[in-house]
Amino acid sequence: MRLLDQWNVRTESVVRTIELLEGDLSQLSSQDGVDILVVSAFPNDYTATRGSLIGALYRRRLSIATLAESKLADLRQDFSCWLSRTVHFDGRPAHVLCVESGWRGTPPEIADDLFRALATASVVDVEKSVVAMPVIGAGDQGYPMGSVMEAILNSALSWLRRGLPVQRLKIVVRPASAAEALKEFVSIREKTDRSREASAQSYDVFLSYAHVDEAFAKLALDAIRGAQPHWRVFFDRTTLAPGMSWLMEIAESLDNSRRVLALYTPEYWKSRFCRDEFLAAFTRQQDSGAEILSPVYLRTTQIPYLFRTVQYAECREADTNKLTAACEAFCRVGD
Repeated sequence: MRLLDQWNVRTESVVRTIELLEGDLSQLSSQDGVDILVVSAFPNDYTATRGSLIGALYRRRLSIATLAESKLADLRQDFSCWLSRTVHFDGRPAHVLCVESGWRGTPPEIADDLFRALATASVVDVEKSVVAMPVIGAGDQGYPMGSVMEAILNSALSWLRRGLPVQRLKIVVRPASAAEALKEFVSIREKTDRSREASAQSYDVFLSYAHVDEAFAKLALDAIRGAQPHWRVFFDRTTLAPGMSWLMEIAESLDNSRRVLALYTPEYWKSRFCRDEFLAAFTRQQDSGAEILSPVYLRTTQIPYLFRTVQYAECREADTNKLTAACEAFCRVGD
């Protein structure tokens, strides 16, 4: 494979790399060092069409349909993906991650699901230092190169900066689309760097809560401001700037916050946005070793098994006195 360009992404602990390459993903060798190969499909449809990566892999005796019959992890309901059992590329063990459009949206819409799935799998014993992928949806599915590339890069950048344990992301395109892909890659990188320089702000605390619990979030906000008047607190109801892309602003603010205070309730764990905020903070905490997450258990709920080891302040059932005391204690530890 031929390197066209690369984007170095600095985190709190290491530098990770997004590479744009020209080549053929169906001909991976042990020298490519790939731990996870991403392929895209329609829901439960692994037809080996002539122009698809699935078809090229089938002609080299790797059947995605066969792998689908015995998945290592089926994450499609939450993340549009499933992970295969071990396969081998030129003798090197690896896994296939199949992302299926249609479960939760189109290829541009589910690009973030791919990296959310990798973040979730970070607590599973699956090596993922090097991930290789095509521009999902830009082949047989016919989505524009620019929109899919932008969705992939924006999602990859956010999760890599949070500490997603991928050292190198290889985005591989065929020679016929290499020039267009390179143009989009450079344009998106330059635009993103300019935007980040202009909008980056740091916060001491990010309040993560379900909107049904806004009254308790405001109480927590008042307690924090009373204990630490100089702290910058991200509270979406008052912090978001009119006219800004609110999803991007929340992501940037979350990644630039020193601590994250999460209010555990049934609605919190039902909300995709809340789960994403928690997963982003959890991933950064795992990567940096810093104490970033400070959950408050506000109302009885089912905490996802993977996160039950994260210590929390006990404030059930919505005890406002305990909530205020927990926030004041949080401020003393975080000063």
